[in-house]
Amino acid sequence: MATNPYQPSITKLGNGVSLLSAPSASRNVGVFLIVRAGSRDETADTSGLAHYLEHMFFKGTVRRPSTKIISHEVDRLGASTNAYTDTEEVAYFAEGPASALAELADIITDMLSQPLFAAEEVERERNVVLQELSMRLADPDGWIWDRIGTVAFGGDQPMSWSAAGFPSVIEKATRDQLVAYHSSFYAPKAMCLVIAGGATLAPDDAERLLSAIPHAKPRPRVPAKWGQGERYTADVRPRTADQEPQIRMAFAVPGIPALDPERTALSVMTSILGGGMSSRLFQTVRERNGLAYSIFAHHEGFEDAGLFAISTATRPKDARRATVLSFREFRKLAAKRVAREELAAAKSAMIGRLLRSTETAMASARFFGTRWRAGLPLETPDDRADAVSRVTAEEVQHAAERIVAGLGDVRLGFVGPDDRGDELLAATEATSR
Repeated sequence: MATNPYQPSITKLGNGVSLLSAPSASRNVGVFLIVRAGSRDETADTSGLAHYLEHMFFKGTVRRPSTKIISHEVDRLGASTNAYTDTEEVAYFAEGPASALAELADIITDMLSQPLFAAEEVERERNVVLQELSMRLADPDGWIWDRIGTVAFGGDQPMSWSAAGFPSVIEKATRDQLVAYHSSFYAPKAMCLVIAGGATLAPDDAERLLSAIPHAKPRPRVPAKWGQGERYTADVRPRTADQEPQIRMAFAVPGIPALDPERTALSVMTSILGGGMSSRLFQTVRERNGLAYSIFAHHEGFEDAGLFAISTATRPKDARRATVLSFREFRKLAAKRVAREELAAAKSAMIGRLLRSTETAMASARFFGTRWRAGLPLETPDDRADAVSRVTAEEVQHAAERIVAGLGDVRLGFVGPDDRGDELLAATEATSR
């Protein structure tokens, strides 16, 4: 029997790093270096340094001592590169022609291995990082998703902090702090180099490229606990006379961890409730009642917790009604099994989006990298599509029952012209009796 030339595989390198190969017929290649360490692995004194490091890695290395040199190499290859910091991971990546794999892998691993941390660049980039934080918080949606953890988890636990970090930490951070944090934050056993697309990297070459990475040890995490703070957080922004009044809001309830056996059923339930224009929330809140332009449901699973959210924006006078209608639809999913036709349509839409969204080399690399970070099985998008296709109406209902059971712990983040948090939280309970 012929072997599948596109079967993904994982190799553990001698230095502890994982090399994940996900070949395909693409003419491009995605290089994705992910680290199982994020904002929840920081402390109150270091919250934001992971994000600061992300910026500094692009500011020059021992072999490429300036941003201009790095940018010139990437542009010359017809490639692109970027990075991000999140709750449980940081990642650095590049995408370009498959023929450029060796150069792209060298650039990405060099940036993480031997950054210069030039003093003048540390000072110059400080303001850039702070301006990124300001820009994010100026946007209502950015503010809500940046702050939702403060009410969903709350207290002094790292899960409640913004992935971007504390401005007070960024403002005072020194070069010595960044150098020390670099060596203590990146653990080889918590790293995975993903190569996806039309080229592969030999393990010996990967290990050579990663020979100078920091050699920290993975850190134990503070367990996540739901609802240790206030029930809602609000950013009240008075409107001017020429602005249309609007309140943007996100309700959060306890979800399930990333490895929970019901994760696939929950993803289908989430899609049925608020995953697209055919979803129950969209049809009820927008199409039948005209209360919002968009509305969606979302679930994010973490190592030991989860967050399920319903988010929309509406006129302040319509906010309570939109909330009541949304949670009524939510409770209906838990009270009655979804019809066969609706279930089939939702699964078909999910599978189509999944396969389409993982078509490029970079999207494929990120798909495999984030699954590795979560400790999920090495499944292909086709494997995930098959798992979605097998979800039953009973499983969807049970997943809904689990999440609805936590509605008593609902939390809220919103931006609007006045404070109506208590009113909106009360509206979530209006259909519980």
